[in-house]
Amino acid sequence: MLAAIEVSTRVSSVALLDLVTGEELAECPLPGDWESSVTLIPALETLLKQRDLTPQDLAAVAVSTGPGSFTGIRVGIATAEGLCLPGDLLAFGIPTLDGLAENLRAEEMTGEALCLLDAQRGEVFAGHYDIGKEDFQELGPASILSMDKLAGVLKGRAWVSGPGALKYEKEVREALGAQGMFAFTQTHTPKAMSIARLAYRRWQKGERPRLADLKPLYLRPPAVDEK
Repeated sequence: MLAAIEVSTRVSSVALLDLVTGEELAECPLPGDWESSVTLIPALETLLKQRDLTPQDLAAVAVSTGPGSFTGIRVGIATAEGLCLPGDLLAFGIPTLDGLAENLRAEEMTGEALCLLDAQRGEVFAGHYDIGKEDFQELGPASILSMDKLAGVLKGRAWVSGPGALKYEKEVREALGAQGMFAFTQTHTPKAMSIARLAYRRWQKGERPRLADLKPLYLRPPAVDEK
């Protein structure tokens, strides 16, 4: 059994996936008016109880590693560490932008895509992908971009998705013009089940990552470190 955690943005969720069959068992959003550090473990416990499972039934944990909220990333990784340590579980770290790309793949929105997260300061964390039917490929490393740099990344018309696209919709539309195709609403939200599916595909390929391999992906240092 695999538990997945997505708390790198303001919209958080947890999910369960059966590693034996690949069945997507359950996904639960976390209350938006509470801190994820308070609701994360209770939400996971609820999902497990609904399936007559306990944390001892878990073989792996997948967690979104960022970029995104520094606090959220830390909470997610710390929770994954707490779950993995007692039983030395597998620990899959999945970039948040990859999760957004998986949202598009699951909705069969194939082709070039630009996945965006809010980086503050009028900038976005950007992931550039080629979305296929069965998987996707990263066309370049994740980066921090200002609005005037977005069009220069694209090769042609591309899907645009993510919380950053919604926050800066006007600016993104002006920057990309006809090159940018805004994706369906449901694809803009980072989802724990997308994190779970990506971890499952890695597991199928034989990857067995351990807790020591779990690292956050910040792209930009926290403001306190910059100061």
